[in-house]
Amino acid sequence: MASSSSNNRRMARAPARCGGHGRTGHVETISPGIRVDLQARFSCRAHADSALTRSRLMLLLVVPLLSRPAPAAARFLGQVRTLCLAGLLALPLVATAGPLTEPVSATQRGRLGIVLAAAKPSAGAWQDYPGEIVIPPAQQRVVAAPAAGLIEALSVSVGDTVRPGQVLVRIRSAQSQELQRDVLQSGSQLDLAQRQLARDEALFREGLIPQARLEAARAQARQAQALADERRSALRATTGGARVQADGLVSLTAPIQGQVLAQLAEVGQRVEAMTPLYRLAILRPLWVDLQVPAREAHGIRPGDAVQLVAPSGTAAPTAGRVVTVGPLVDPRSQSRTVRAKLSEPQADWQPGELVRVRLQRRNQENGVALPANALMPTAGDVQQVFVARSGERFELLDVMLLSRQGDEVTVTGVPAGSQVVMRGTAALKALLPR
Repeated sequence: MASSSSNNRRMARAPARCGGHGRTGHVETISPGIRVDLQARFSCRAHADSALTRSRLMLLLVVPLLSRPAPAAARFLGQVRTLCLAGLLALPLVATAGPLTEPVSATQRGRLGIVLAAAKPSAGAWQDYPGEIVIPPAQQRVVAAPAAGLIEALSVSVGDTVRPGQVLVRIRSAQSQELQRDVLQSGSQLDLAQRQLARDEALFREGLIPQARLEAARAQARQAQALADERRSALRATTGGARVQADGLVSLTAPIQGQVLAQLAEVGQRVEAMTPLYRLAILRPLWVDLQVPAREAHGIRPGDAVQLVAPSGTAAPTAGRVVTVGPLVDPRSQSRTVRAKLSEPQADWQPGELVRVRLQRRNQENGVALPANALMPTAGDVQQVFVARSGERFELLDVMLLSRQGDEVTVTGVPAGSQVVMRGTAALKALLPR
């Protein structure tokens, strides 16, 4: 009790005046160098809501403690206890995040045309974007002419289904005929050299020929083998493994089981080496490429759900998941490409088709849904809304826009269940403190 009395004696009261409103209050002096201004709380309510915050009060109490020696710190803690008993620390210490308007009664709200709406929890907002159905590159193949020649036959056309090994094109090629002839010739020379080597080895075992003749036969056989291998490799590199007959007729076959997307040549056409003849593809599964504005793409992650939207505007049964978000921004459209893999069924969608895609972002689960006209644009990505508070006041809060879907937006920065102003925001701006 003696210590408490001593601490109480150290507290002094001094008059103080609010500079903004001219109202008189008092300042509590706890000890030399420590003053707590109670003016804002008890005499000037307009300043109390923004001036006396938890962070400022903690600095008032703790910073002097850190700069004092241990005995002085103990005395200071006793002073803090006395201050708590006086009721100062029992005051509400929740700082507001934005300025508050003057009180607005229900009658005034009606005259000003102020209409409120509830902020609803959002489990993930859906946003529509333009998209295009595409085929994954790994599922596409191009059949090209292995050598210069004349197209004698085309066995399939656009839309046909092909199987691996099925003959698609026959080309008459003089270059392939020449290479085939060289392969046959080198093969004959190799066979002759191997026969000669077998005879010389038999004669050497019987002692009828010298060692030098046997070595010469072995060297000749090795040279013939190398030449045959070289010419077979040249033919294989030129024709790409296609079947080549002795008369130069080249038969090209399908490398995959899929569908013919494009026929790029005609019968009787003369083509050069590596000229594309057919485009083939496996049409399931498909991808959809979305064009998303760069400002909205930062919140999209692989695994986010998508739905294709039918021409009627309803979501079609086809759904999918985001697989990649393009790192580059298109300089003309200022958009990024978001790619999603579609799941079954996909029968109603074809490659190259322009569609509307509805995208749901999982990172918006903490957002709230508001009427779009509740937002007040500001510079940058941050926008503002008025939220109803106690005392018939309204607070101006900064929010982050996550997505927009028709007349509804999804934002962060507003607690779910709050009452936001969707009409009459201009009138409330005039009631903010200058």
